[in-house]
Amino acid sequence: MPHHPRREWLMRPSSIGAGYAPWTGYRASDHPDKIRLKHRKNDELALHPLEYTEVDEETGEEVLVKLYEDAEKILAQTPRYGTSIVCKKSGVLFGDGTFLAHEVREMADKIRKTDKRVPEGFSLDKCRHGGMTELEESGLTEGQGRSLSKHKTASAYRGYAKETEKRVLEATKKRFGRSEQQKI
Repeated sequence: MPHHPRREWLMRPSSIGAGYAPWTGYRASDHPDKIRLKHRKNDELALHPLEYTEVDEETGEEVLVKLYEDAEKILAQTPRYGTSIVCKKSGVLFGDGTFLAHEVREMADKIRKTDKRVPEGFSLDKCRHGGMTELEESGLTEGQGRSLSKHKTASAYRGYAKETEKRVLEATKKRFGRSEQQKI
């Protein structure tokens, strides 16, 4: 499934609806390779890298690696109605209410009719929880996950990542020295 900026940058629904993802933070002049977001609940500033360069082992040339290519394609098509990436057509923010969540759920249901990659029951809350679970499934340490999600406490962080079959299998494989993560 293509990645969505909301999920990729682990934003809380209250933060996204209240304008804590401004256009001015996306590839700004002071950080042209990052998106700057603020997590409203704990007031943490997050600078998520959008790309990096690495040296191609075969050619020795520098190659640009885009980390959120699908998400940036979505942003390139997103109309700029206001200062926030997510706002009403009038430029007014959605705020803390449930209106944005309702709109997103309706839009996902409509899109799913033609694009089966959109999961049944897609929601903003599932987006955040799904992103947090992906961190765990990727084999990141709790500290790395907290660094990305901007959770200040371990207990707050642990409440998000769900126990999935993939996580259980990976943990069991690691336990017996057969982890896929070690091969990568």
